[in-house]
Amino acid sequence: MEQERKGIAMIDVKDMTTLSTLGALVPLSVHREWLDRPVREVAVMDAEPLTGDYQAFVPGDAVFTSLGFSGGRKEVVDEAIRALFQRDIACVFVKDTLPYTPSEAVVAESRRRCIPLYRYGSGLIEQIISEARALIAEDAREDRLESVVRALMDTPDGESARRALREVLPAEGGFVQAAMLSLGEGDKLVASAFKSHLSTVLDSVPARLIARFEEGIMVLLSGSDDGQLFSEGEAASLVAGFGSRSYVGLSEVLPSDLVPTALVEARAACRQAEADGVTEKPWTRMGRAGFQAVVASSALGQRACAAGLGQLAAWDEAHKGDLVASMAAYVDCGGDINQTAAMLCQHPNSLRNRLANARKALSMDAATDKELFAYLSMLYL
Repeated sequence: MEQERKGIAMIDVKDMTTLSTLGALVPLSVHREWLDRPVREVAVMDAEPLTGDYQAFVPGDAVFTSLGFSGGRKEVVDEAIRALFQRDIACVFVKDTLPYTPSEAVVAESRRRCIPLYRYGSGLIEQIISEARALIAEDAREDRLESVVRALMDTPDGESARRALREVLPAEGGFVQAAMLSLGEGDKLVASAFKSHLSTVLDSVPARLIARFEEGIMVLLSGSDDGQLFSEGEAASLVAGFGSRSYVGLSEVLPSDLVPTALVEARAACRQAEADGVTEKPWTRMGRAGFQAVVASSALGQRACAAGLGQLAAWDEAHKGDLVASMAAYVDCGGDINQTAAMLCQHPNSLRNRLANARKALSMDAATDKELFAYLSMLYL
């Protein structure tokens, strides 16, 4: 089975089972772990069993059939459904106009391939297909919008970013602010309701973008001045009523040519809000975590940290030492030698000796204690 997108999953079998046009739904062979099979298209099985041609069905199809081809013969239905399973489709829904119960062979094939089989009520197939395809089309639209945000985030800051922003926000006002909101569980129905809520709340903002992004929702606002588009506290109120595991990350208000930076700030702040267990985290209050986010998003920053840590690790390898772990503890203890020694169950003089060795390993013999600690703090970001 294909992998889901990271974050809020694409349309799946579970979504198909919620279609209002299906009527009463009876599981004939289902397991909850099969319900996340992705659905990309809907298809109807009509004359295929009579022609033996099942090539039209492909992985990702949710297949509906009224069993009109069977003439009431159960063995014909069994053979047709097993042929569908061999096409590795997403799921099968058979209409309840005939009293069909799958054979043991059909159920065994369903279990082997993890493909759900349902009997649905008397809904009209045309209405079912229409509703299902509308759901898939909306998901595809959300995909495209997420791709727009991702492309904007990957655009270098500058005039190219401003031009890209104007394509999605024609009323761009010169300044931008981004907010990323996470609902914790990543449930699609909750996310959809949340997007509708945001659209209503932000209806008065002429230049706004609200898009599904990764595990949450990314909101981008644009205004004509550098005043707060989202004020602290106001952003937190956006998730009120959507559960205790709802989080908001808020960027700075930045010039429009820095829109990629605003999006990255909002994402990092949202992740930190989740890590800290707080509802709202503005970028301006990220503290050391802000520098950790910079390193995480910068190949050059990662290489700089890796280079320093590599020197400590090389010393450990050559001298059977423990500088990497010891310096990590030293940073965690804020440069307090006695506290670090107690954490490591070492005498303070042993730690002082390790610090001297770290100076040699890092070629920082002339550095002050403050300079050494500052550099070590950066290495362990």
